[in-house]
Amino acid sequence: MPDSCCAIGCTNHRGEKPGLCFYRIPSDKENPERRQLWIQAIRRATVSGNGTWQPSQYTRLCSDHFIKGAKSDDLLSPDWVPSVFSHTPVTKKRKREKDMESRIQIKRMEAEKKQDAIDVLLELSSGEPVPQQCFSNHCKDAIAKLQQECDDLREENRRLKTNLGTLDEQALANDDLKVKALTGLPTRFGGIM
Repeated sequence: MPDSCCAIGCTNHRGEKPGLCFYRIPSDKENPERRQLWIQAIRRATVSGNGTWQPSQYTRLCSDHFIKGAKSDDLLSPDWVPSVFSHTPVTKKRKREKDMESRIQIKRMEAEKKQDAIDVLLELSSGEPVPQQCFSNHCKDAIAKLQQECDDLREENRRLKTNLGTLDEQALANDDLKVKALTGLPTRFGGIM
């Protein structure tokens, strides 16, 4: 049996329009809140006219009832719940407003995450002394290794600073061997005369 849309006034059937998709109504087991929101949005009455319409597992809703043309599983998306029906006129302004609300909500959540990260960093860098005790041998070994590496790097840095002074022009002024080793020229004046 071909799928047809359950929305009142919608005559879409599967295979009629290219790109048209059909979606199941969310199940009570998987997401009861979302199911109720979909049922409320569809606004379909029962045959007897009393009570709330309950779709079956075979009931489908077409993609024409979503602002962007497809359902979204993102809670912040305007297409998390269908909203385009004959009983709800859709305007570009309304679509823009929903999109803007969604973007604002996302930005607000991102700002909250950034603020949380800043608070954590400030708390960690508050200047409170970090306990120096380490009770595990693994930690002690790692700390000792890092301290040794730091000492080695400080020594290398000191040595390089001392050697840096020997590479200026005055240090090479009367040393033809250094000039040849560093430049490849036989003497400091090689090639000039």
